[in-house]
Amino acid sequence: MATMSDIAREAGVSLSTVSYALSGKRAISSATRERINDAITRLSYHPHAGARALASQRAGTIGLAVPLAADVDAHVVMMFVRSLMRAAHETSNEILLIAGEDHAATARVLDEGKVDALVVMDVVEDDPRLPVLAGARRPVVLLGYPSQAHGIPRVDFDFEQASSLAVTELHRRGARRLVMIGSPSVTQTRHATYADRATRGFEQACEKLGLRARHVVHDHEVDSTGQLIRTLLAEERPEALVIHNESALAAIHRALTDEGISMPEDLQVVAIAPQETVRLGAVEYTAVEIPVEEIGRAAVTTATALIEGDGVVGDQLIAPTLNERDTTHRLP
Repeated sequence: MATMSDIAREAGVSLSTVSYALSGKRAISSATRERINDAITRLSYHPHAGARALASQRAGTIGLAVPLAADVDAHVVMMFVRSLMRAAHETSNEILLIAGEDHAATARVLDEGKVDALVVMDVVEDDPRLPVLAGARRPVVLLGYPSQAHGIPRVDFDFEQASSLAVTELHRRGARRLVMIGSPSVTQTRHATYADRATRGFEQACEKLGLRARHVVHDHEVDSTGQLIRTLLAEERPEALVIHNESALAAIHRALTDEGISMPEDLQVVAIAPQETVRLGAVEYTAVEIPVEEIGRAAVTTATALIEGDGVVGDQLIAPTLNERDTTHRLP
C-alpha cells in the first residue's frame, strides 16, 4: 500500500508539502497540487483510516523530552531544541518541552493527548523509559540509538562511525599515537548512547589500524583541563587528539595554547562536535560535525510520518563526514 512518503517521492516534493495538500493547512500552488494529485492517482494512495480518525483530535503539538542532567551541555541541547522547533514549524506543529527525567510527566502528557507524538532526547542503554514508551497510545521517536529500542523508531548521528572516521583520517595524515578525550565520567557511567558508541568506534578503529591509543574522560568543570593536557604531553606524547566533549573544547584549546602547542605542527586534532562550537579565536578545528539541523529534521519527519499513519517507519542513522580545517595536515 502506498504511503505519503511514496507520494512525496513520486511528486518530487517534501513530505510536509504532501501533508499540507491533504490536510489543507497551508496554501499549495496549483502546479504542485496537480503533481501531488497525479502521484496519488498513479499510486492508488488511500489515507490510513486510523490517521483520518485521529485527524480531528490532534493537538498539533510534538512533545520533546529534554534532558536536565548536569553532565549534558545545555548549549548543545538548545541547538537541538531549536532545530526541532524549526522543523516542526514547517509542518504546522508546535513543540512542547518536557523534563526528560520526569518519567511520570512524560507518560501523562502522552496519555492525556497533549501531544500527537513524543521525541525523546538523551537516551541511555537499558533506558528504563523504553518499555513504557513502547506501549504508549501515541507515537514515540528516540533521538538516540540504544541497542534495544523495544520497537520504537530511532534517529541519530552515527557516532561510532564518526570517531572511526576521525581515527582513519588522522592515520592517513601520519598519526600513530592517539588519545581520545571523551565525554564526562557521569555521561560514560550512565551509558548515554552517543558516548558509548563514540568510544567504541575510536577503540575499534585504533585496534584495526594497529595504533597506540588511549581513551580518557574529562570532567572539565571539576578537574583542571590544564593539568590534563600537561599530563598527556608529559607521558607518551600523542601525535593526535580526538575530542568528543563539546563543553570542554574551549578549555582544551586554551590549555594547548598555554602549553605552546601549535596545531597541526606539534599535534593534530579532530573534534566531534556541532559546527557552531569548532571555531575558537582564529583557529577553526578540523571536525566530524554533528549535523544538528539534519537530526532535528529527521526526528520531526519520522514523528510526522507516524502521526499520519504512514506505513512502516524505520530507523535513521545519519552518516558522518570530515571537514578539514586548521588543526590537521593537508593531504597531497
